[in-house]
Amino acid sequence: MFKNLKIGVRLGIGFGMVITLLVVIASIAYLRLASLNSEIENMVNDKFPKTVVANDIIDAVNAIARRLRNAYIFTGAEAQRELEQVPEQRKIVSERLETLEKTILTEQGKEVLKKVVDARPLYVASMDKYIDALKAGHKDEAANLLSGELRRTQGAYLKSIVDLITFQTELMHKSGKEADAMANSAERLILLLAAAAILIAIAFAWWVTRSITMPINAAVAAATRIADGDLTVRLESDSKDEVGQLMNALQNMIAKLTQIIGEVRTAADNLTNAAGQVSATAQSLSQSSSEQAASVEETTSSMEQMTASISQNTENAKVTDGMASKAAQEAAEGGEAVSRTVDDMKSIASKIGIIDDIAYQTNLLALNAAIEAARAGDHGKGFAVVAAEVRKLAERSQVAAQEIGGLASSSVKQAERAGTLLTEMVPTIRKTSDLVQEIAAASSEQSSGVGQINGA
Repeated sequence: MFKNLKIGVRLGIGFGMVITLLVVIASIAYLRLASLNSEIENMVNDKFPKTVVANDIIDAVNAIARRLRNAYIFTGAEAQRELEQVPEQRKIVSERLETLEKTILTEQGKEVLKKVVDARPLYVASMDKYIDALKAGHKDEAANLLSGELRRTQGAYLKSIVDLITFQTELMHKSGKEADAMANSAERLILLLAAAAILIAIAFAWWVTRSITMPINAAVAAATRIADGDLTVRLESDSKDEVGQLMNALQNMIAKLTQIIGEVRTAADNLTNAAGQVSATAQSLSQSSSEQAASVEETTSSMEQMTASISQNTENAKVTDGMASKAAQEAAEGGEAVSRTVDDMKSIASKIGIIDDIAYQTNLLALNAAIEAARAGDHGKGFAVVAAEVRKLAERSQVAAQEIGGLASSSVKQAERAGTLLTEMVPTIRKTSDLVQEIAAASSEQSSGVGQINGA
């Protein structure tokens, strides 16, 4: 299952395991340190203050003892001052006892404190007797109390307080030993867990490294063999991680290279066959070259003939160009002459129209003369005959004038048509001249090209 995991997932699991172990170690260390800190705080904030309070009681009792002794030694006002300071010390003792009663909660501690509380009334009673004796001036009684009952009750009271201090000190020592044991235990546990975490991390790192490097080494060895030309390499990998994908890709590459080399071998065989065919073709080409040499000589001769023909065409084109230019010029002049002829024929046609009008007027006059001759009777017959002849001549003149006018009009139209055709012919002739010039230029270029070919 793990071999199908991606390398990143494997590394993530490894680092996650190491982080988990570190979290476990840190949590255990925190809990142990918290317990150790709690024990130390209990010792510092509870047991040690109780010992200090008990020592304050001893200091106060010793201060009372000194005041009582000084009051015995001193007299008068000095003795009175010493006695006046005793209540203050007794108040301190009472306050400290109240503190201990509130803070000592264990049964054993309460029993030890009870002895202190029980011993105090006896000590206080003896102290009061001693003070009363001093105030009464009974030095001997005070001396007996100081060396006897007061000393005994004070000793018992101090012993109970010392027992309380010893009890608290033992508790502190016990707490210190427990704290030391807890520290040692935490240290050993943390070291064991750290060692276990290191071993697990090393084992997992070795496994991950081996799962990655072994297939990669196999792939490198296969790639080296492929580089040396060995395509018989077979790579097998059933993992689906990046290394497995690399192995499969290399195997596909080997198969592809084998296919390509096979195709190259086939192409080489085909190339060998083609080389044989090229050799045969070269021999055939050599033979053809000999034949082409003869053809080239014939072509050279033909080219020389073609050069002569092109030169002749060039000369003919130049002559044709000159003729075309001359024809264009003459056509232009003919067009101008036709235009002038058209103008003259139009003038003749207009004059023929005048003759037609005159014939028409003559015909009318002859008709009028015939009418007048008819009116004259026999005297006018000769004149009538003449008028009739004149009329006939006038009619014939009119008919002839009309025919001549029709011919003149037709001639004008034909002349105009001829002028139009000549006008249209002039650009065509000029275009022909331009084309002939281009043909002459092309013939010159062809002649030059053929000359270069002959030179080559």
